[in-house]
Amino acid sequence: MFPHFSHDQSSGATEVITQDQARPSGDLEAEDLSDVARALRRANVTHVFLVHGTFVGNDVIGLGRELARLSPSLARKLSEMGKVWLDQRVGEVGNYTKSYTEKLSKLINPSGLTPIEVHRLNWSGENHHLGRADGAMLLAKEIANQTPGDGRVLVFSHSHGANVVAMLSLLAGCDSAKRTEFFEQTKLHYRDPIRRRVDLPLWLETQAVFESSLPKMDVVTYGMPLRYRWCLDICPRLLHFVQHRPRSDQQGLPRSFEELLSAAVGDYVQQLGIAGTDFLPPIHAWREWIVERRMRGMFEPCSRRRDLMKKLKLGRRVSVEGTTLLVDYPDDASRINQKLFGHGIYTCSEWLPFHLREICKRFYS
Repeated sequence: MFPHFSHDQSSGATEVITQDQARPSGDLEAEDLSDVARALRRANVTHVFLVHGTFVGNDVIGLGRELARLSPSLARKLSEMGKVWLDQRVGEVGNYTKSYTEKLSKLINPSGLTPIEVHRLNWSGENHHLGRADGAMLLAKEIANQTPGDGRVLVFSHSHGANVVAMLSLLAGCDSAKRTEFFEQTKLHYRDPIRRRVDLPLWLETQAVFESSLPKMDVVTYGMPLRYRWCLDICPRLLHFVQHRPRSDQQGLPRSFEELLSAAVGDYVQQLGIAGTDFLPPIHAWREWIVERRMRGMFEPCSRRRDLMKKLKLGRRVSVEGTTLLVDYPDDASRINQKLFGHGIYTCSEWLPFHLREICKRFYS
């Protein structure tokens, strides 16, 4: 019997932000965000975590994880090298870089104030439930290790990185029996059935973290495809940014390749990454195939691939939990709001001041 987790199927609170209200920073060095810094400290925010989305991780086809079963240290070195190589080529388009992390840290840590630590989480970036579950385990362990005491945790999550956080909230917020059943149904992934030993210890280590406690998370999502529900006991503050360019004949699918490239109605990737668009695990990983099938039964039991086109035409943008900000990001000389089919703008550092002020206004005012 699979433990079933809720799937996002309806809409919640919405606010619209026009082009006149959304402005990027022309010079980050000249930005004064002392009001934001003070608001974060009044709310006792002590750590910020950045969770990237799909395809910009350190193991997007799952080979590194298979190597980690044999040599964890070698797999770790190769994944670190791969992430550095990818960051150099992708930059800030749909990706949290080391430079972005440093800029964010500088903006929220003016001299004279207790520092707020900023961490990047580098998960695999695989496009399926199991990859996101691995990311959730890694995030839970990192939060538990990095945040002693009673400080608040603020999480920025892009694309399916937000679904990594949502999955974490569901696992942390469910009852102990349901969580035990989840780990039982997925143990083929982390326990070798032939050698009868744990070859991915992260999962068992994280199970122990869930059974103790995790600090509550204030979560901001950027361009999150609507997949999983959220446990608001774990994530009591939840805010979603989605690029939305309104027009009279609004629809879910682009009518031409030109519309797709120009992000005519906003973030197409956010609309397209719904249930039924996951990839399969690599063909050599037979254990992952079995566990992925089980997880699909847990997290999307009613989703059918034959219904995909019908759901895509709906063009849903608004999550049932939290508040969704539909932001009409204006054009600029570089057309950054059109990059990656409208999905790449959120992680560009010139938008950090705007995002931080909107977050503090809704979370910590």
